[in-house]
Amino acid sequence: MKTRFLALLLVVAGCTREQPPVDSDWDTYLGDNARRHFSPLTQITRENVSQLAVAWEYDSGELRGQASTMYTSPLVIDGVLYGLSPKLDAFALNAATGEEFWRRASDDQGNAQRGLMWWEKGSDRRLYYTSGSDLIALNAGNGRLVETFGDSGTLSLIPDDGKTGYMSVTVPGVIFEDLILLGFSTTEDADARKGSVRAYSAMSGDLVWQFNTLPGPGDPGAETWSEDALDRAGGANVWTGMALDDERGILFAPTGSATPDFYGASRPGDNLYANSLVAIDVRSGELLWHYQVVRHDLWDRDNPSPPTLVQLRRRGELIDAVALTTKSGHLYLFESETGESLYAIAEEPTLPSTLPGEIVAPSQPVSAVAFSRQAFELTNRTPEARAHVADVIRDWDLRRWAPPKVGTVLIYPWYDGGAEWGGSAFDPEDQRLILNAQDVAGILKLTEVPVGFSNYGTYMLHCGACHGEKLEGNETGPSLTDAIERLGYSAVIDLIRKGAGRMPGFAQLDDAQMRGVLRYLARPERGQDPPTTEVGYALGGYTYLRDHENLPGNTPPWGTLNSIDLATGKIEWKVPFGNYPSHPDLGHGAVNYGGPVVTASGLIF
Repeated sequence: MKTRFLALLLVVAGCTREQPPVDSDWDTYLGDNARRHFSPLTQITRENVSQLAVAWEYDSGELRGQASTMYTSPLVIDGVLYGLSPKLDAFALNAATGEEFWRRASDDQGNAQRGLMWWEKGSDRRLYYTSGSDLIALNAGNGRLVETFGDSGTLSLIPDDGKTGYMSVTVPGVIFEDLILLGFSTTEDADARKGSVRAYSAMSGDLVWQFNTLPGPGDPGAETWSEDALDRAGGANVWTGMALDDERGILFAPTGSATPDFYGASRPGDNLYANSLVAIDVRSGELLWHYQVVRHDLWDRDNPSPPTLVQLRRRGELIDAVALTTKSGHLYLFESETGESLYAIAEEPTLPSTLPGEIVAPSQPVSAVAFSRQAFELTNRTPEARAHVADVIRDWDLRRWAPPKVGTVLIYPWYDGGAEWGGSAFDPEDQRLILNAQDVAGILKLTEVPVGFSNYGTYMLHCGACHGEKLEGNETGPSLTDAIERLGYSAVIDLIRKGAGRMPGFAQLDDAQMRGVLRYLARPERGQDPPTTEVGYALGGYTYLRDHENLPGNTPPWGTLNSIDLATGKIEWKVPFGNYPSHPDLGHGAVNYGGPVVTASGLIF
C-alpha cells in the first residue's frame, strides 16, 4: 500500500488565476534570507479564509516502509513549484495544476532535507540542495545535473578535519550573489566533526572561505578552552540554518553545543563558539561579533532555529536587529551591526557537578524576555495525574541549572524547547515576532558506561539517546524491540550504516562497534557488560515527563502560539496551540514543531 505524500495548494474558491501575480514567488527557504516567514500576498483574508479548498494533490509515490516524511518546504518561482520527495527525488510541478514537469530520481535512502536553494544569473537558473553530505546542482528547466559544478553536478561536503563522525546538511544554506553558504550536522559524541561555516562558488563549487566555529589553537576563542581540549573537541556546528542581512553583508550563524553532550570533563572552559550567535562578514568570512547564550553546555541547549532579522522602533528610531529564540524559552535580541543586546541579560548562578572532572560554568547569561515558563509546576489536571507524577519525580533533582548526574535531573523546558527548528515569523506592520513554543518538562538521566566497546556501552553511546536504554523508543526514535527478528540482520546493518529519515547513518562504526550494537539489539536482557578501566556517561533517552495517561506531567499550557512586541519584549498574546489525539477536548496545547507564516492580510498559518 502506498503512503500518500501530498503537496497541497490551497486557493480561495472562485478566485484561482491562470498566472500567478508578480509578487507570488517564494524563491527562498522561509521566505527570504532574513528568515522572516512573511508573505506579502493579500488575496486570502480574514473574511474569506474559511472558503479555502484543495485545488490539487501530488503523490510522490514512495511506499509505506520506505522513508516516510516529506520534510521539504517547496519553492515557487514563476508559477513552478520545486520540491523534494521523502527519498529526495527532486521534482518540478505546475503550481496552478499540480502537473509534473520533470522529476530526477535519487539514490538516497531518505535523508532529512528541509528545502532547496535557488540561484540565477542571466539565463542560467539552478536549484541546489543537499543529500546527506553531497551538494547537488540541477538545471531548473529540466532537472538535469549541472556538469560544470563540482564533480559533474555533485560536490562532497565532508570536511578534512581529522574526525570520522557522521556529517550531513539537512537544511538549506544561504545564497548571496555567487556564494553558497552552508553549515552542517554531525554527531553529538566524541567523534563529532569540528564545526565550521563554509562559502562555495555557485558557479564551480570551489571553496571560497571557511570560518571555524570551533577555533583552532591560537585562534580567537581558543582561550575559552583548556590547552589540549581543542584537539579532541567537536561540534559547535551550525545545523539549523542561518540568516543574512543582504544590504550589510552580515551572515548570522547560530551554533550548537560542543561535544560530547552532557559530560564535558574532556572540554573544560566556556567552549566558544558553541551555543553562540556568530556574525560573519559574508564576503570575507571574517568574524564581526558574537554572543554566547550557554557556556560549557551540559544540557543540549544548542541553538535550535534560524535567527530572524527584524525591525523595531525605540524613542522614534528604527533599529535593525536579529532575534534568536532558544530551547530554554528565552528570546535574545541584538543590534545587527554591533551585537549590542537590546534586552537586559542577567547572570544566573549554576550548581556544581557530582561527576568526576566536570567543571560547570559558574553562571549563565539569561535574557529578561522568556516565552516559555521557567519554573516547573506539578500537574494539577486530575488528582490521579498529580499523584502519579509526584511519585515519579520523588527522588529527582528539580533545581534550576542542576547539572547532569548518574540519576535523574528534571530539565525544564525539555530538550526540544521552548523554541524548535521551525523558527519565527516577523510581522512588519506591528513589529511583532510570532512563534510557536512548547512548555513541557524533560528527563535528564545519565547512565554509567564502561570504557571500551562493550555491547551495552556502544549501543548507549550511539543509539540510546534516541531509542532508549532498553530499546523502548521515545519521542525521537521508535522502539527497537525485536528489530532484528522483524527486519533481519542485513536490513538492520544497512539501516545503521546508511540511516533513514531523521536518523543519520553510522558508517563510521568499525566491525567491533557494529557487532556490539547488534549483540545488544539481539539480547538486551543481558544488560551492561563488565566495565574495564575507566567510566563514561551516556544519556538514557530524549523523553519528556508524562502522567499516567501519557500527557505532560507539568501544569498546562503545554504548547503555545505567541506574539511578542519586539520593542518592549512584552508578550502581547499567548494561546494554547495543538491538542493530543487521546484527549482532543482539553485545549491545553501540545508538543509542536514546524513554524508559522505571517501574511500581509493579517493571517498566521
